[in-house]
Amino acid sequence: MLELSHHEDVIGLKTVVPAIGFQVNVYFYYIDGLLVDTGPKRGKKDIVPYIQKTKIDQVVVTHHHEDHTGLASWIVNNKQIPLYAHESGIELCRKNGDMPYYRKLFWGRRKGFDTQEIPLQVETNKYKFKVIHTPGHADDHVVLLDEENGRLFGGDLYVLGKPKSIWHFENIPVLMDSIRKVLTYDFSTVYCCHAGILQDGKQKLRAKLNYLEESQTKVKELHKEGKTVKEIANELFPHKNMLNYFSFFDTSPVHLVKSMLS
Repeated sequence: MLELSHHEDVIGLKTVVPAIGFQVNVYFYYIDGLLVDTGPKRGKKDIVPYIQKTKIDQVVVTHHHEDHTGLASWIVNNKQIPLYAHESGIELCRKNGDMPYYRKLFWGRRKGFDTQEIPLQVETNKYKFKVIHTPGHADDHVVLLDEENGRLFGGDLYVLGKPKSIWHFENIPVLMDSIRKVLTYDFSTVYCCHAGILQDGKQKLRAKLNYLEESQTKVKELHKEGKTVKEIANELFPHKNMLNYFSFFDTSPVHLVKSMLS
């Protein structure tokens, strides 16, 4: 089921992907003819009817992951509109999603699609969005900043305030630098693809950065004491969630500790 929410003239579109023992909320956004991300293919039966009846002039995908690009191929094949991605993600977008079986089961199989390199600024009839490259979660990750109105379409830059585990492909030091870069701009609201609309989004991003910096300091101190990565993970991040088990620990506290030591 597709749920709609409104904040100013932004429409938030939410689809819920269930699994055994947990669920994941996926948000994507529509503003003034611009669609930011497409949602996962698993939500096709609910999302496509909305796309069909909505005037969409252009699409930006914040990065190539399948929960953000699952319906990009449908849009490319059925609508004559530009679809943009960061230059480092263009080849990844063109390939069928190369992902573990559990991710195909969870999100649906993402087909490859053609995309154009995103410009430095995306414009709609009413707004101008500064494109900021923010790697860390993914090398091709970007956010869109509406400086005039103080709002940030943040993709997966935020997601959680205090992550206790990360995916094997994430890079925490790089992510921290991306957050620092974004915090130099003036904005308040963050439109997050998993946490939803955060009206105090800049404060939440700053709090997340503080948490990561403090956690990294603790990790490095324990490492200097001679503790192993696994020992540090068990001490600082002992709780295991259902997603850890569902992913066969493709997301885990161990990856978080390793990344903080890199």
